[in-house]
Amino acid sequence: MVFIVKRFYIVVVSLMIYSIFMVGNGSAGCIGEITGTDYGCGDTVIESCTFNENLRCPNGGLIIGADGIIINGNGYTLVGTGSGQEGIYNENCNDVTIKNINIREFCFGIYFTGVNNCSIINNSISYGTGSGIWLHSSLYNEIIGNRIYHGDEGHGILLSSFSHRNTLESNNITTLNGMGICIEESDGTRLFCNYICNNKQGDIVVNGSENRGVNNTCGITDNYNDTQGTLCTYSCPSSMDFTDERPISGEKSDSSCGCVSDKDPSKIFGCGDIVNESCTFNCNLECEKGHGLIIGANNITVDGNGYTLDGLLVGTCVLDERSGIYNKGYDDFTVKDLEIKNFCNGIYFEGEIKDTIYQNTIDSCNIHHNGNTGSGDTQTHGIKMRYVYNSTISSNEVHHNLGSGDGCENGGNGIFFYAGDYNLITNNTVSENTKAGIFTKMKPKYNNISSNIVKENGQGGIVLRCKLSSLFIIENNIASDNKGVGIYVGGEGNTLKNNTAMNNKNGSDYGWSGTGIWMDREAYNTTLISNNVTGNDYMDMKVKEGLIGIEGSNNTYEKSSKYEDNSRQSEIIEGKKVECKSNNWSNDITPERSVLPSVNITPFMATFLILLLLMFVFFGYLQGKKN
Repeated sequence: MVFIVKRFYIVVVSLMIYSIFMVGNGSAGCIGEITGTDYGCGDTVIESCTFNENLRCPNGGLIIGADGIIINGNGYTLVGTGSGQEGIYNENCNDVTIKNINIREFCFGIYFTGVNNCSIINNSISYGTGSGIWLHSSLYNEIIGNRIYHGDEGHGILLSSFSHRNTLESNNITTLNGMGICIEESDGTRLFCNYICNNKQGDIVVNGSENRGVNNTCGITDNYNDTQGTLCTYSCPSSMDFTDERPISGEKSDSSCGCVSDKDPSKIFGCGDIVNESCTFNCNLECEKGHGLIIGANNITVDGNGYTLDGLLVGTCVLDERSGIYNKGYDDFTVKDLEIKNFCNGIYFEGEIKDTIYQNTIDSCNIHHNGNTGSGDTQTHGIKMRYVYNSTISSNEVHHNLGSGDGCENGGNGIFFYAGDYNLITNNTVSENTKAGIFTKMKPKYNNISSNIVKENGQGGIVLRCKLSSLFIIENNIASDNKGVGIYVGGEGNTLKNNTAMNNKNGSDYGWSGTGIWMDREAYNTTLISNNVTGNDYMDMKVKEGLIGIEGSNNTYEKSSKYEDNSRQSEIIEGKKVECKSNNWSNDITPERSVLPSVNITPFMATFLILLLLMFVFFGYLQGKKN
């Protein structure tokens, strides 16, 4: 018996040493969440996994082998050789999610056949002669927020052979020689807010019935129209090369009025000039046509010096034709102490997914009455930012900016940003804009919105509209007296702390009722701490049915829907007792949630505990036999 016990201990120790060796020496791949398996090129994945490095696969990428799993690229890249393989291959496995992967140089980026209820989210795909994403005989899937480009032939997204009732939303598709979206023998596709432009064989080409959409941008279609108009709701923008059409900076005019170079006082930047060095305004500058100033270099400052940049002709914008300050792709730019009015956009920072903008600053400016006074869809805003990162908007007044249309990107927001992470929006007063005060779209993350006054706007105060607007800190803001919602949260993992969202009103033209804080779409795991949310027309705290992980404490509110605070106290507000909704520690609260702290168990820890338990059971058995 002693010999058997010793052998058992040797086996246990050997398994432990092997597990430690395997955990410490994993190579690049997708690491399984349950077993810790390192899935690499050509492997069949049977559990959810997350990439830990870039993965180069000359003979094919990953094969899906189980229902209900998630492949999280974690921002890493899966690279092929461009011939005959798929980056991700899935046959007959349902409820699978593929997200956050950069897929390069495969014939097909992602290929699904015979699958249902899957999600392809937030991937960037460059493919060869096949297609970026191909759904074959697949139903009720969603393709959201993907960037698909290059494509020697084939199509950006291909739905074929009775791929019915799929949803395509917020994708950006530009191929070299193929179609943007091709729908063959497939019905009931829903297309929302996609940007499909400059695809040589057509942007949206359809062979099927009941394929409908709204708020898409495209140029060429076949057998498809958006429900709001001919072809797509928005037309593709014309390509513009300002370096060919604009004069060399400082040479447009001999006028003494403009932005005077800090290095050479004889150089004065006027209307439509390309500014390539720091300058300071010496007058009120009026610009009847085109942009006000066009930024043309990194690391420069435009100091308004308290003067005004006036576009004169408010209300003549179709989309976003002219901006007071226009910056296409330059970093470390600052504009300060300048009043900007009567342009289409007050300030427009235009980055691209491959050419993002960093460390721009807008400080102490007064940006107002920009946009379009008429009907129809516009994309005009007070401050408009696309792919802008690590930048600061502080101490500005942003008000009475105009626009129309109720789509994802339509105009009339005070501050609008499309993508972009780690930005700080602080100490601004944003008021009386046609749509929202602050509005986000297209997967922005890690932004801080703090200490702003956001009031009397037409759709809401702070609106994190995109369901992938995540991991924001929203604190110390006053979001009150807006039509619609004070603070709207559409994405996951956001924190709201010490905000006031009071007296928000019914009657918004965008169909939203007067709500203080509204958690909607995919606002899972929202944290709410010490917010004052009272006196709103419809509801103070509102949570979409089915959202989980909504946690709050010390919030003050009266009317709620699907929300209860974790705190058990009551608070007195303005002489009136307002009871915080609270858990009463009743039998419907599980002991684990009420008492026990959470513990994360790794696969190695679980294996170790099981082996340890077996060791003691076996030892006890031997002792019993001995006795």
